[in-house]
Amino acid sequence: MDEKSTKSKKIIFDILILIIGLSIGYAIIFFALGLGEGSYVYLFYSSEPDDDHSEWKIFVPTEEVFQKYPELKELLLTRNTSINLSNPDEVETWSHKVPVKTRQRCNELREFLYHKIFYWEGEYYTAAIPME
Repeated sequence: MDEKSTKSKKIIFDILILIIGLSIGYAIIFFALGLGEGSYVYLFYSSEPDDDHSEWKIFVPTEEVFQKYPELKELLLTRNTSINLSNPDEVETWSHKVPVKTRQRCNELREFLYHKIFYWEGEYYTAAIPME
């Protein structure tokens, strides 16, 4: 009887070690590949840039860009157009946000959005993803 009990305990212990090992391995692979939880990309109104915008580039999105970055298309097409642009407090708030599913996608978008001012339908916008 003792032998059966010892074998059962060993089997249960081995199964627990296997489950824990697989869970840790899955978590490492999941986060190493950037498949972790995403974030949001936020759209902000921007004032018309002055002549000295050496770091910032004015960018007019094209259909090609929208195909590569559908989050940007959704941001611009569903933005809040009821913000009173003459009220500085309203302008400083974000106009809209769109979810980004993975950390890897957040990093790709963050790199693309860096130092760009988007010109869309007569207004200037910036977009940003908060750092994790």
